[in-house]
Amino acid sequence: MRSIKLMTLAALLAVGTAPLLADGIGNNIVLEGSDATAFHEDAAYTAQLFTYLRAGSSLPVLVLGGVGLAIAPSTGYVLAPGYSLAAYNLANFSAVYIESVGGCCTQADHSISSGDQAKIAAAEAAGLNISIENYGGGPSWGAILPAAVDALPSSDFAGITDFGTGSGSGCTDAEVFTPFAISVGFTQPPALGCYEHQEYLLAPFTALGFNSLVTADPTSFGGAPASGLLAIGGVLGGGGVTPEPSTLVLLGTGLTGLAGLVRRRLAR
Repeated sequence: MRSIKLMTLAALLAVGTAPLLADGIGNNIVLEGSDATAFHEDAAYTAQLFTYLRAGSSLPVLVLGGVGLAIAPSTGYVLAPGYSLAAYNLANFSAVYIESVGGCCTQADHSISSGDQAKIAAAEAAGLNISIENYGGGPSWGAILPAAVDALPSSDFAGITDFGTGSGSGCTDAEVFTPFAISVGFTQPPALGCYEHQEYLLAPFTALGFNSLVTADPTSFGGAPASGLLAIGGVLGGGGVTPEPSTLVLLGTGLTGLAGLVRRRLAR
């Protein structure tokens, strides 16, 4: 009986300590400062990115934008002809990958209706993963991104995309994939002529819980630590989950009472 009671306590502890996501709205968000997928069409990198986004799910990735890719849809994605969700049920997908307009150099925020942004945000809260190609900052992503991300100043972005400051290297192949990226299945891609079109100043994104997969060209931001690929939330974010302070207080109170109850029962 004593071992059964201890197992019950362990199970309760496991449930009670499940952390809340730091992004505040749901599962995983990936910000990609590259056009390697939809413009340069690097097959190896695209396959690795989509495998990463599926996170072990058998459901495909829904690709919005309509630009053809170097890998076949049979590898695990569905290519939409544009940015509308009218023909798609997001419950049938593991992730949404939002291509740049034309596959290169600019973000697609103005191409997605506010209604479809709300649908994506609701699905993300239920477990959908999201990746945005060449995210360049600015408030027009509406419901899809946490308000704290859209509120970051343009000085936290470098590159040539919308809302970027243009102060960074803009177009570079000097990026280096981090040990975390390697650990989740990425390999260093070959020179593509321009892997990065957008870099992110690392400090403000790290403060929001993002983890870097790509160390940006060292010339961006005058040498300050920057990233060309960021992820937050759950497994994909590599640690982008933290318990809320109020949750910790309630959890501590509950566990104290629970531990006392177990001790009393074990003493019988």
